[in-house]
Amino acid sequence: MTSVFHNQDAIFEINSSWLLRLKQAASQSQLLRARLCLHLSSDDLVQEMLIAFCRGSYIRPHRHMAKSESFHVVEGKLIVVLFDDEGKPTQEIRMGAPDTGESFLYRLSSSVWHTVIPLSDYTIIHETTTGPFDPTETQVAPWSPDESATTAVKKFIGQLTTSCYE
Repeated sequence: MTSVFHNQDAIFEINSSWLLRLKQAASQSQLLRARLCLHLSSDDLVQEMLIAFCRGSYIRPHRHMAKSESFHVVEGKLIVVLFDDEGKPTQEIRMGAPDTGESFLYRLSSSVWHTVIPLSDYTIIHETTTGPFDPTETQVAPWSPDESATTAVKKFIGQLTTSCYE
């Protein structure tokens, strides 16, 4: 099963069946996440995605050069962790769907190192960033473990914060 879906329609609706489809795809993905690209092309000036994460999904700390991003939580809970250039956590933003009482909308307008830690069995976000998409404009943190280093990833996440795990 694919973990990346692409919209092909000028008018596109999202309903609960799409949320279920993304959660199923995420649970079967090696990275424990799945994405629906709402934009029509990687050249679009606005890039919008609906992303489902399973608990335990690791998003390697990264930063976007000369881009902004925002997202709001549609379902579940997560923590956004911001880092300094040496990899020291500088801020945690607890987020949840609007009915959780947590912040549900986040915007980052600078090139700050960050990661997302899903707290729920499934967390779904709607992310918006500036386009066009150019993978060279995203840098992965050299002080963070690669996704394939599962033991190092668990240790890294565990050291970030004990408050992340409920």
